[in-house]
Parts: sequence; C-alpha cells; structure tokens
Amino acid sequence: MGDESLKEKSNWGGAREGSGRPEGSKNKATKERQVVEQEMRSRVMKSAGKLLNSQINLALGTQMLFRIDKDEKGNNKKPELVTTQEEIEDYLAGETDNNGSYYFITTAQPDNRALDSLLDRTFGKSVQRTELTGKDGADISTKVEINDSRAQEITKEFEYKIKEEFLNNEQT
Repeated sequence: MGDESLKEKSNWGGAREGSGRPEGSKNKATKERQVVEQEMRSRVMKSAGKLLNSQINLALGTQMLFRIDKDEKGNNKKPELVTTQEEIEDYLAGETDNNGSYYFITTAQPDNRALDSLLDRTFGKSVQRTELTGKDGADISTKVEINDSRAQEITKEFEYKIKEEFLNNEQT
C-alpha cells in the first residue's frame, strides 16, 4: 500500500540538533522591550520624590492661587493661574501691588483614585470579598443532568476512540 511509504521517517523537517535560538537566549523584541523598561524604571526612580508629592497633593486636593486683573475699561479679565514662585511668596507675605487686581485661592477636590493608589501601595490592596447566591439568597444549583441518549452517545464515541487507538498500536 502507498500508506506504508508515508510512515517511513524522512530526513526533511523536524527538529535539528544545534538549530534555532540557544536555550535561555532572548529574541530581539524582548531585548528591546527590556531596554525601554529599564530606562523607564530609571527615570521614575530619579523622580520618585516629586512623583510621590504630586500623588499626595492629588489625594489631598490641590490649592491654586489665581489673579484677576482689570482691562483698560475697568472690567474684570479672566482669572489667571499664578505660577511664579516670587508672586506666590509676595501674595502670602501680603506684599502684592493690587493695581486693581485681586487674588483668590481655590482648592481642587481631592482625587479618590490617587488616595486609593497611595493606600494600596503603602498597605497593600485590601481584600475584596464577593458572595454569590441564587435567586432570593438561595444556594446556587450546581446540578448537571445527562439524559440516557447523550450518555450512550458519549460512551460510543469513547469506545470508538479506544478501538481506533488499539488498532493503530497493533499496526506499528
């Protein structure tokens, strides 16, 4: 039969000793990703103090100083966020030149996600339990039913596979 010639081992295909990437070596994409991850880790570590302070500020709510100036007609302009250290210090010391301008401080609402993130990183993520119940609090049913015809079908499939395996083993 022609089937016997197919069963003979061929020198084509299959694993070859010494071929392929050496065991334990990494492919190019993995090496590139690791270089990027190391660079990110290094940059984050250099700014860890600033990043932590920023996260704490978000969790507590941030205070901002605004200045409202007057235009030529004496009307109020849009509030402008004060960002220079010198002007902030002058305001806090009460040494600002008003020139028709006035200042106000506002606080951004605390960010609950930043607070959760800080607490999770400090104390570990809290355990969150989920309880499942059936309808009206009853137990959940885990009953599996197989009717006789399906059981017979499964049995026949299993017997067929066993016979097939047995015949294949006898031929080799």
